[in-house]
Amino acid sequence: MVLAELQDVAKRRFVTAYGVALVYAGIGDSESAFTWLDRAFAERSHWLVWLRFDPRFEQLRADPRFTELLHRIEFPQS
Repeated sequence: MVLAELQDVAKRRFVTAYGVALVYAGIGDSESAFTWLDRAFAERSHWLVWLRFDPRFEQLRADPRFTELLHRIEFPQS
């Protein structure tokens, strides 16, 4: 499984929380995806600049936590 491989790689080198969030979003685990997006925010991941446009997070957009995260990142509202 991809998550097991990521956990194994993370023991030896840095793995971005944004990438882990993508995996969880891809398997439909919204709770874990938001947990890892929060970690990405905490680690100041540069990948978050793509959050508003990344189609792989489409299923999370209706969740109020997504809007709240965009607000914390301080993206202008569209």
